[in-house]
Amino acid sequence: MADKKKCFELADIDPALECDAQDNMGGIVESVIFGYHDEVATWPDSPTPKEAALTLEQAGALEGDVVMANGCKACKLNFTDNTGSFSIKMQGETGGESFLMELSLVSARIRKKILGFMNAAKGRKLFFIVQDNNDVTYLMGDKRRGALLASDSDGATTGSSPTERNQVSLKFQFTTPRALAYEGDCKNILTAASV
Repeated sequence: MADKKKCFELADIDPALECDAQDNMGGIVESVIFGYHDEVATWPDSPTPKEAALTLEQAGALEGDVVMANGCKACKLNFTDNTGSFSIKMQGETGGESFLMELSLVSARIRKKILGFMNAAKGRKLFFIVQDNNDVTYLMGDKRRGALLASDSDGATTGSSPTERNQVSLKFQFTTPRALAYEGDCKNILTAASV
């Protein structure tokens, strides 16, 4: 039985990267997976100590997959190269801390389809699966809450001169109690689930 007061087993963290992590490239992959929060049947769980305290690696990753409800599927949003970013920031007062995940991306050229996406996302809970350029994947959304289109997104702009990009700039935010990587399956959710 795990010691209830010792959830995480501390360990040395070496500033030198392991051999398989020598390459460190910023940015995110220019394609994210998204869907409606209420169309997810099963969410991955936060790690919990069972027999012993969690290792730091275990404490940093979700357990399980996102599984879509019957007849539902996730979609892909491809955006303009080198315009996306993802961050995890601390927020809250002492004793009530949480993490704010934030996804920002730009889609070049205002189009009816991207305006339609803005309309569909406004006020709706979504989930996003984001992969960084170092092959770490993140899930924005859990069984309690989803990611929301931030009201301070820049939105659609034509620019003011012919040399500026006509674009849609969007920002999504998700508050979570823990900063965790997602190691689940991403391929199966892109086709409609049938049980």
